[in-house]
Amino acid sequence: MNKKMTVVASICLAAAAQAAWNPGEPVVTYWFGPGCPGQAQTPLNDTWAKQLKDGNFNTVWASSPEELDVAAKHGLRAIYSVDPTTEWAKVNLDDPVQKAKLTERINRVKNHPALYIYEHYDEAAAELFPSLARVKEYIHELDPDHACWFNLLPTYANNKQLGVEGEIIRAYWEHVRLFGEIYQPEFITYDHYQFKNNGDAPNYFLNLGIIRQSASARKVMFWNGLQACTWRPGSLASPKSPRIPAVDDMRYLVYSTAAYGAHGLYYYVYCRRGHEGTIATLDGKTGEKYEALKTINREFIAISSVLSTLDFTGAYFQGLHAPGTTPYGDQALLKISPETPFAELQPLQELTDTTLVTRFDTPGKPTHLMVVNCDYRKERTIHAKAPKAAERFDALAGTWSPVGKEFDLTLQRGGGVLLRLAR
Repeated sequence: MNKKMTVVASICLAAAAQAAWNPGEPVVTYWFGPGCPGQAQTPLNDTWAKQLKDGNFNTVWASSPEELDVAAKHGLRAIYSVDPTTEWAKVNLDDPVQKAKLTERINRVKNHPALYIYEHYDEAAAELFPSLARVKEYIHELDPDHACWFNLLPTYANNKQLGVEGEIIRAYWEHVRLFGEIYQPEFITYDHYQFKNNGDAPNYFLNLGIIRQSASARKVMFWNGLQACTWRPGSLASPKSPRIPAVDDMRYLVYSTAAYGAHGLYYYVYCRRGHEGTIATLDGKTGEKYEALKTINREFIAISSVLSTLDFTGAYFQGLHAPGTTPYGDQALLKISPETPFAELQPLQELTDTTLVTRFDTPGKPTHLMVVNCDYRKERTIHAKAPKAAERFDALAGTWSPVGKEFDLTLQRGGGVLLRLAR
């Protein structure tokens, strides 16, 4: 990106009014499904809204005021696309016709009770950040009370996609830095799809850690986009193609996201033509995945309600550890046995017998620990010793129960437990 353009954009945006948006309850939503832009085959109606509500999705999509009405009727918040005809909206504010259409569209819905945020782009290269920031600023002039959603690329994007040259991980860091500096997001969202037919891509936790650090540095919340299907079905599939995640895989994605203190998640996809293994089919049929997510979604909302307002201190891995992650040590506070030997995760290798512990503090004082079984193939029981008496969180009941300083934890495949240390 041109340095002059970066500086000019930063100076211009420094004085821009920031939205007085309240993020509210942690978010469980989807990308592609009822109400999404370009999804004329699945408009949000009462049937879809009820199914989503029953599945413990609390945020839906809307592409029209009528769909916002449906969301409000069912007590759901809505992501509203600034362009209902395309999945990657491009607004040129120098075009009077486009600007007038955007103005009319925002003014028509900005006071709607179901409106949560506006979506106006997906996975842009860095050279587009100034123009997207300008659109965001203009939307906030019209409506200062709702945030704008612009989704970031993952670490496996190439230099051309990122709009940044150099070694790819360093380029990705720079891409995320420029996004924060120029776009000045109210929250950060990205997606990273790791499951392939021939194994797991290695940088899932690296990407999660980069976004977590960036969100913490900017003092904003973040969401994670989770793989829920394959988009290379049937004859298009190959060993390198994305595979269909099973229920235990989905639990691992949700619990690892919660462990890093995310305020939200979205599933790619709920339903969409040309995709297999989706949460629902285009005619509204659901199965095992939907039934499991009813519980998993509730657990995420409950855990995130506790953790997303705390200060994330670090993530520590016992056993295999991925690029960019921190091996287990005393800073994790929790002593775990049996102790799994340290080893570096290899490309396409699964996180067998790996435990993740994340730590959350109030200023100068550790308060909460999240323990996740990163092995989504088997249930594991570990023995834990805390530095002081601890309590365990029941995510479905919303209650805490004492477990003492030394205790056993039985962890579901891909599942986890939230602990609170004595004050």
